[in-house]
Amino acid sequence: MSVSRLLTLPIALVAATVVVFAPAAARDRKPPRIVTAAMVDANGNFRADRVRLTYSEPVRHAVDRDGHYPIAVAGYRIRSLGPGGSRTLLVYLVEKGAPDATARPAIRYTRTRSKPVGDRAGNQAVAQIFRRARPHGHLPPASVAAPPSPAQPSTPPKEPDADHDGTVDAKDCAPKDLTIHPGAPDVPDLAFVDSNCDGVDGTASEAVFVSTGGNDANPGTEAKPKQTIQAAVATVAAGNGKYVLVAAGTYSRLELEKKDSDVGIYGDYDSKTWSRGTRFTTIVRGTPDAVLAVHATDVVLQLLAVAGVVEQTYGASTYGIRAVDRSRLTLERVVVFDTGAVRGRDGATGAPGANGGAAGDGLPGACDDTQATTTGGVGGLSAAGRAGGHGGFGGIPYVGNGGGYVGETGRIGTAGGAGGKGGDPGAPGGNGSDGVGGTPGGAGFGGGDSTAFAGTVWTGQPGGNGSPGQPGNGGGGGGGGGPQTGLFVDDGAGNGGGGGGGGGAGGAAGAGGSPGGGSFGLYLSDSSVDIQSSTITAGDGGRGGDGGPGGAGGIGGRGGAGGTTCTSEVGRGGDGGRGGDGGRGGHGGGGAGGPSIGILKLGTSTAKAHDSKIDHGAPGAGGYGGPSGFNGQSGIAADAYPS
Repeated sequence: MSVSRLLTLPIALVAATVVVFAPAAARDRKPPRIVTAAMVDANGNFRADRVRLTYSEPVRHAVDRDGHYPIAVAGYRIRSLGPGGSRTLLVYLVEKGAPDATARPAIRYTRTRSKPVGDRAGNQAVAQIFRRARPHGHLPPASVAAPPSPAQPSTPPKEPDADHDGTVDAKDCAPKDLTIHPGAPDVPDLAFVDSNCDGVDGTASEAVFVSTGGNDANPGTEAKPKQTIQAAVATVAAGNGKYVLVAAGTYSRLELEKKDSDVGIYGDYDSKTWSRGTRFTTIVRGTPDAVLAVHATDVVLQLLAVAGVVEQTYGASTYGIRAVDRSRLTLERVVVFDTGAVRGRDGATGAPGANGGAAGDGLPGACDDTQATTTGGVGGLSAAGRAGGHGGFGGIPYVGNGGGYVGETGRIGTAGGAGGKGGDPGAPGGNGSDGVGGTPGGAGFGGGDSTAFAGTVWTGQPGGNGSPGQPGNGGGGGGGGGPQTGLFVDDGAGNGGGGGGGGGAGGAAGAGGSPGGGSFGLYLSDSSVDIQSSTITAGDGGRGGDGGPGGAGGIGGRGGAGGTTCTSEVGRGGDGGRGGDGGRGGHGGGGAGGPSIGILKLGTSTAKAHDSKIDHGAPGAGGYGGPSGFNGQSGIAADAYPS
């Protein structure tokens, strides 16, 4: 997918909390509850500016200032909720216009699906109304009415502070908003509020800045930003900053390790003014994933477009974000997608079997004056060890009944034809039988269920290899011809039988196709992610590779011809049988198609999504396994798996 297309993508709103797992052996099912509450006057102006809540156990809650809170304080407006830490949670208030030293407001917690207060085991706080808040007790000093001395100048009038936040209007960037003034807490938020008047959504002195026009040798300030997010994260990990602010532009792949835990990466800043807004787009792209987290915990990604780009190799998978080994991520208004996977490689075609060797012809017999035997033809050779049988010897005059010799059986094959009996003239030898052809190899099984995932990366199932074809058997040797055995004649030996042809070798098996690649928006292995108002999209899965066809079987060797000399007086030699053809190799099975899954959760992984869109592409089809073989299974397609 092109960068120009990335720049046009809508970016959805997100806020989330980090999941912490309870020990499997004793799951905590008891929700936390408020046990004490104290009004606080932190700036000493006799007006409560926050409430400190203490819970029955440690709780977690992200900084929140979006105006929608599960906590209500009677008679007060809330300007933000602080982070949960240990057993306490701070609720920041809009101060009253008059001192409130004795105020003891009721505090209500309403259970919610959006940004709840919860314990480390994931239990949301109990719904309750707490009525025993302690007042802060800061009373203003009693005023003493006394006219100024005529000899002394009058007290100059105080500079106006319209919102009573302790900063005079002339030095306050929002003089009518109590929550905004120099020195106020300011963490990058989805409303882009500059709470501390330093010109940046966030605290400039605590941030490491990144711009495509920067340099990684720079210190990472507004004036001298880093060039890569990776370098900025390393700076934070070294203790030189709390989070990373990234200007619009396209950045390379990001790897987060255990040492990078607790880092926040916030995008969509202008590289010149460092103002923030949705008209800017910060893109992180990489191969095979844009972001990889390995045992990195409490990582916040906010206002980023994250694109996994496929590598153009057979069976390649892609991941928008891959989180493994107990990583914990929070996504806030993030677009995550990948560009789809690649089809698997086709299996190799099996090599053809070697042809069987041709057999030798039988040697000729003789009409007269020959007392010796006549040799039969040699059997044809075979690369598969299935040689043809030797041809039978021609018959010898005056020996026994004078018959020709039986041809030799083809090796691991059929018997040769019987030699002819002696006579006047001699009878011909029988022909050898053809060798039986080899059986074809079996087809390989198709790649199986594509839900057989690995751990830190996805691995599909290839198709199985076919089995090789069986070799053909050698042909039988022809029988030897009978000799001449008449009275008052010079007797001659019979003709030799032809040798049997060698058997052809079986064809080699076709190889199975490799699996198609998988496509994943979020790939989680023993990790967790909290998502709110984000878009997570997987591309299309890769098609499985086709299985390779098996190799053709070798052709059986021809049988040798029997001798034909003086057949009016002596027997003709039998012809040798043809060698059997080798069987064709089996077709390889098709590889499994790759899956398309928006969020994959393996092992102990969890994913919580609120107000977010999770989508998938088309699954990859299984590879072809031959006309009578086994195709690979298609990949699965799911928004989340397991659901």
